[in-house]
Amino acid sequence: MLRLLLRQVLIVTAAALLLTACATGNRPAPAPSAQSGVTRVTLTSEQSQALESGVRQMVDNPGTAQLSAVSAITIAQKSGVHVCGYVKTKDAAGKEGPDLPFYVEMLEVEGKPVAERGQVGSDPSRAAKIKFMCRRNG
Repeated sequence: MLRLLLRQVLIVTAAALLLTACATGNRPAPAPSAQSGVTRVTLTSEQSQALESGVRQMVDNPGTAQLSAVSAITIAQKSGVHVCGYVKTKDAAGKEGPDLPFYVEMLEVEGKPVAERGQVGSDPSRAAKIKFMCRRNG
């Protein structure tokens, strides 16, 4: 009886080890899937100028605005180019401020890019909207 019980424990243990080895084997991780309908794009110089102009209108000290980490995408069945990044400005005393996240929806008006719709800032309401709008930009 004891021998039968030991045999059953041994079989169950071996089966558990075998299944664990199969489940955690050295398999490659699945490739990340591309988001359906989202295409990363490079801004033209005209779009970059419109973006900079649009973001400058959204900050307190527009003459000192410096953009960084800019990424742009198009989304199928949505108009425009959706642009995210950071902007840094200086205060009136010339002290550099923090990088503030931004989102801009760039549209075309009469064949020219226009970047008037968007948000800049790190306060909770703006940051939440920017994070939501930039979730596809990577």
